[in-house]
Parts: sequence; structure tokens; C-alpha cells
Amino acid sequence: MYEQGASLLTELGNKYKDNDLVTGFVTGAFQDAGNTMMQGGLSLQYNQAFSSHLAKLNQGMENLKTGNQLKLMGAEGRIAKDLIGAQGAQQRLGIKETGAQQRLNIGAQGAQDRLNIAATGREQRAGIREQGGQDRLNIAATGTEQRKGMRVKGSEDRKSIVTMGQQERLNIGKRFQEERNMRSDARGAIRSLGARFFG
Repeated sequence: MYEQGASLLTELGNKYKDNDLVTGFVTGAFQDAGNTMMQGGLSLQYNQAFSSHLAKLNQGMENLKTGNQLKLMGAEGRIAKDLIGAQGAQQRLGIKETGAQQRLNIGAQGAQDRLNIAATGREQRAGIREQGGQDRLNIAATGTEQRKGMRVKGSEDRKSIVTMGQQERLNIGKRFQEERNMRSDARGAIRSLGARFFG
């Protein structure tokens, strides 16, 4: 476009080169075009330089931001590591304390159990001795009662035997007497029958 316009102006200037008005117009046009090109070039260079500077500034800001983020991430990582280490140490202390407490509780419980077992054993032995003594007393009392009962029963049995013997002797004597009387009566009857028979 510029070359086409410049060609037209050149033709116009050459055609009317003796006309000062046309020549002045063409010369002014070329001056304006040259000035405009110069101003445009300067503006373009300025804008390019300004844009490049802004890009560098933005790049610097991004680099700074990235660096700061990396530093923050590193700091956060170190803080997290320190916290995890502190937490682990605290947990180990808690586990150690819990283990010690549990061992103390187990020891105390074991000692209490042993005391309870010993006390229970003593109570059981005392109860067994008391029960044994009571059993011996009961056995002795039962034996005494049984011996008394046996003596009484033996005495009663002997009395019954004596009474039965006496009664049996009386019965034997009575039966003997009755049999004698019956034999005597039979002899008397036989004699009476014989006397009547033999007449």
C-alpha cells in the first residue's frame, strides 16, 4: 500500500514538476510519510522495549513467586518433619510410660493376688482344722451316744432275754405239768376201761 501511494505521488510530481504547488504537495506528502514512519518505528521500538521489560519483570515476579513457594514448601516440609519427629518421640514416651504403668499394675495385682491366695489358704486351713475338730467332736459325741445306746440296748436285750427265758421256763413247766396230767388222765382212763372190759 505504501509503495503504491508513493508511486502515484512520484508520477504526480514528475508530471507536474514545473508546478510548485504540486511539487510542494508531493514533497510534503513524502515528508509526512517519512515522519509517520519514523514515529511509528520509534513507537514500535518503545513498545517492544517496554513489553520486553514487562516480560522480564513478570518473569522475575514468577521466578520470585516460585522461589518463595519452594522455600515455603521446604519450610513446611521441615516443620512437618519436626512435628512428626516430635509426635513420634511423644508417642514413644507415652508407650514407655504406659508400659511402665502396666508393669506396675501387673506387679501390684500379682502381689495382691498372692496375698489373697495366701489369706485364702490360711482361711481354708483354719476352716479345715475347725471342721476337723468339729468332726472329731461330732464323731466322739456320736460314738459316746452310740456306746450309751448300745449299753442301754444290751441291757434291755439282756432284760428281755432274761424275761423271755423266765417266761419260757414257766411255759415249759406248765406244759410239762399239763402233759403229766394228760398222761395221768390217760392212764386212769385206760385202767378204767380195762377194768370195765375185763370186768
